[in-house]
Amino acid sequence: MAEELSINDRKEILTQQVARYVRQGWIVESETDTTANLSKKKKFSFWWAFIWFLLLFVGLIVYIFYYLAKDDETMYISIGQTGDITHTKG
Repeated sequence: MAEELSINDRKEILTQQVARYVRQGWIVESETDTTANLSKKKKFSFWWAFIWFLLLFVGLIVYIFYYLAKDDETMYISIGQTGDITHTKG
């Protein structure tokens, strides 16, 4: 059976996980000692929009509606009492 970690140890693990995701473009929305909520904004691809425009103008309209319907990515990170890390994407 795994040994329980102190709150400071769990906080250090969370800090390392959050720093890794921040380097990848995620934004910290909220954070406690053992949990964090992150988000990543959706991106509009001018390249794909241009391709769809060249192929068929209607495709550009479809891509714009697709982009508007997309949500930002979210992630919930939790550090358990034994140091286990849980990532939940929403």
